[in-house]
Amino acid sequence: MNERSRQRQWQPWLILGIVLAVLAGGYIALPRDAGSQARLLAVLGTSNHGVLLRPMVPVATLEMNTPAGAPLDWAAMTPKWRLLIPVTSPCNEACRAALYLTRQVHVRLEKNAHRVERVLLVLGEPLDQETLAWLHHEHPHLTLVQGDADAFARWPAAVAAGWGPAASPVFVVDRAGMTMLYFTPEHSGADMLADLRHLLKYSPEN
Repeated sequence: MNERSRQRQWQPWLILGIVLAVLAGGYIALPRDAGSQARLLAVLGTSNHGVLLRPMVPVATLEMNTPAGAPLDWAAMTPKWRLLIPVTSPCNEACRAALYLTRQVHVRLEKNAHRVERVLLVLGEPLDQETLAWLHHEHPHLTLVQGDADAFARWPAAVAAGWGPAASPVFVVDRAGMTMLYFTPEHSGADMLADLRHLLKYSPEN
């Protein structure tokens, strides 16, 4: 067997070895818990505009209800990146400013906008009919959920973010339901947009 024939003989095995090595590397890199997810984000170079939660917090540990009062099953929702916007009822000026900011960011995601959903978490009494009508007109694609203010104040992600009714942060929840970072009112829309674009770049679409 000449040299060229031997090379051709080994080529399929070489290609198979490369494919297996890539698959194994991808498996090893997959995050298996909140800590490894945070480390992976750091390795991938996530921008530091938003504040990373260390450790990340499962959003399912926060009890929420639908507007009809039924328990919300976050795990049953379509996997998407989500902006969780907690506000106290009624929706005051700070609430409306957060909604406007997140809407503008959402629109500017352009072709990736469908991969992100905004969720307004109303803490305390349900919103009045006038506010609900305003939300329906100004924010038709917003998902509305209900929660308890005292329980939310004890939620680890809210504690880490220094949550307060007067200056509520906006939380980013990944497709697996892990709350991974937050933005304070001091962050700009450009900060939020840059981080979301970066996260979506390294996240599968399906």
